[in-house]
Amino acid sequence: MLKRREKVLLYSIIVSFVVYLFSTMLGNDFFIDMFSPITVGLVLILLVSEIGRLGQFKWSTVAMATGIFIWFVADILFLINDFFLPTPGAITEFVEDLYLFPDAFFAICISVYMISKLIDSRIEIAFLLSNSLCFAISLFVVILRFHIYAAGVESRNPHWKELIFFFVSFFIMMMCFELVMHLEPRQILRGPFCTTIGIFGYAVLDIEYDFLRSIGLDAENDITNLLYVLCMILMGVGTTFQIINKYDYKFKRRDFSKEATTKRFVFIVLMIAFDIVLVATEFLTQTLGTYIIITLLSYLITNYVLHAQFLSEELLKNQQEQNTILEERIQEKTKDLESANERLNVISITDMLTGLLNRRSATEFLEKKHKECDEEKSKFAVFCTDLNHFKPVNDTYGHEMGDRVLKEIGSRLNSLPAEYTSFRMGGDEFLVVLSGITEQTDLKNAADSLRELFNTPIILDKYIFNLSASIGIAVYPDDSDDWTQLLNYGDNAMYEVKKSGNKDDYKFFDARMVQALARKQLIRMAVEHADVSRDFFLHYQPQVETESGDIIGVEVFPRLMGELEIVSPTELIPIAEECGLLPSLGIWIVRQSFKTISEFNSKYNTELALTINLSTQQLIDAEFIEELERSREEFDIKIEKIILDISTDFMMGSTNSSRDTLEAFHNYGFRLSLNDFGGTSINLKYLMNCGINYIKLSRDLIQKIDIDDGVRILVESIVGFAKAMNITVAAVGVETGRQCQTLSEMGITKMQGYLISKPLKQDEFEKLLAKGKITW
Repeated sequence: MLKRREKVLLYSIIVSFVVYLFSTMLGNDFFIDMFSPITVGLVLILLVSEIGRLGQFKWSTVAMATGIFIWFVADILFLINDFFLPTPGAITEFVEDLYLFPDAFFAICISVYMISKLIDSRIEIAFLLSNSLCFAISLFVVILRFHIYAAGVESRNPHWKELIFFFVSFFIMMMCFELVMHLEPRQILRGPFCTTIGIFGYAVLDIEYDFLRSIGLDAENDITNLLYVLCMILMGVGTTFQIINKYDYKFKRRDFSKEATTKRFVFIVLMIAFDIVLVATEFLTQTLGTYIIITLLSYLITNYVLHAQFLSEELLKNQQEQNTILEERIQEKTKDLESANERLNVISITDMLTGLLNRRSATEFLEKKHKECDEEKSKFAVFCTDLNHFKPVNDTYGHEMGDRVLKEIGSRLNSLPAEYTSFRMGGDEFLVVLSGITEQTDLKNAADSLRELFNTPIILDKYIFNLSASIGIAVYPDDSDDWTQLLNYGDNAMYEVKKSGNKDDYKFFDARMVQALARKQLIRMAVEHADVSRDFFLHYQPQVETESGDIIGVEVFPRLMGELEIVSPTELIPIAEECGLLPSLGIWIVRQSFKTISEFNSKYNTELALTINLSTQQLIDAEFIEELERSREEFDIKIEKIILDISTDFMMGSTNSSRDTLEAFHNYGFRLSLNDFGGTSINLKYLMNCGINYIKLSRDLIQKIDIDDGVRILVESIVGFAKAMNITVAAVGVETGRQCQTLSEMGITKMQGYLISKPLKQDEFEKLLAKGKITW
């Protein structure tokens, strides 16, 4: 868009040129000499005002402005020469020589412009110069000869100085033709039209001026000068509009194919023939004709050289394009591989069901977090979490519904704030890492939030699932600066919650747990290196009929020999299961206990009931089940005297297949006992479906039976329910006579506990058995 200054200059140029035009028509020499430099000066000012916006036209426009400036200076000198010098015409020859030079700068202007547009192709630039020079030379010779012939000045040789500028005009004309050849018609009519017409017109006018000067004639003409100024106006105004509109365009590329080269060859041959005709008619001398032929042949050679170079560059370009295509394909394949690797990496570190990070990524994350916090002297905490009451969801509603529940848990954990990082460690176990801990309250608040997260009911379709979680918490570096140990501490704290009466809770790891964990590690090492037949022995705890004091049965417990004999079965069995020793240990317990009881029955004429504790793993162990039946037959023990003891927790979390196994045991004739009854919630339906024969009251109930009326009422209800179901109720963990008396009054006569006898080694138990009765 034109600025105000530019509009003023354009209007001033128009007004000045109109005055100049009327002065020329009226023949007023003073006004002609005055308004010619004024108009040219205004054009020059217009160009100079655009210097800040020249852009790609910078150097070509500077050359144009220099040519116009030289004309302006010459015009000023011409005015001074005619009207202000004491001797008019004193510097006429100098001024007329000065008028020759603008043409040279206009040639530089269009040459710089053309080369800048073709700068990325050396062949195009070479062809441009070759074409322009060849035809400029040929036209220069022919037109010069025509001028000399028309003027009738054969006897006078033109001056070399004017002939140089005479040739420059032809060169400008050829460059203008080249510009037109490189543009589409619609492009010519836009930006370069005015400027090109102005430069071309100036060159045409200069041909006559240079020729007349070269033969010593007066070249001054008011009409011609008017046209000169008009051409410079076209140059300045055209360039200004091109700069203001920021008009840009690309040149068409010349065709250097075989067909185009052949056409040029035919054209040059016709030009040579035409040159020969001119020599034959003596319009041209043989010398001038020879010069033209040499020039045309040089052009022809250059044309074929450029054709060959074009083919080489095209071949190279095609190779580069093929290489580029190949590189692009390789890059695409590389990106595909990288994407595939990223997907595989995501899969490898992500739990696909919940979308949480998996156990592997937990290891990598904790290693990294440990290093970061060690450097920054900061803290982080691990929350080891295990869902409660999830197995019944799978069992009752199917694994698909169980997966949906886990997905909901994963979604909740993923929505935690950025300082929380959550992992699914397997099954229904989760790990949450909290970063940026500054105060102890941060831990408590986080634990309460997680507890609420797991406690919030899960609603899927028409079902509502009320779950909870046991959470163990350990802090780096307060509890340990070893992240693996920290994870163990968190697990240990979580198991403490699970063993407590309230599983829907959280615990912080403390020093007492360090001792428990060290003890567990010690037991684990012993179990891992133990030989079942050499390093284990059995303890026997008698079960009595309280009314008679008769020993009616015995429960067996495995123990380690040596210093770890004090380790209770409740500690030993889970560790043996973790170490993979339970299958062989279970078979050894069966054979050893069956063998011993068989010997006792035979020796003391008894029929002792044998209670063996079963783990989840043993219920699905076909070899263990086969060993039960095989040993029963081998040692001749009545099947109804074999009692398989199952924990209440197992019943709550057991799958359909496990309960089917229990029912199969019952149908086969084995007796089933449910221990720790009343210590946790229980689905009474399981008692009916699985064929439970005995229930053992929880130790917590036994300890409160004589001091808590609520517990007494609960036990009475259990006894009433069991009697209706034809289930025998036994008391385990009886430690005082008052407890024994209260239980007896309720109708519970089968008891076991330290009041009667602690678990005994085989020889000690045999001594007790030999007495026949136990009194207390």
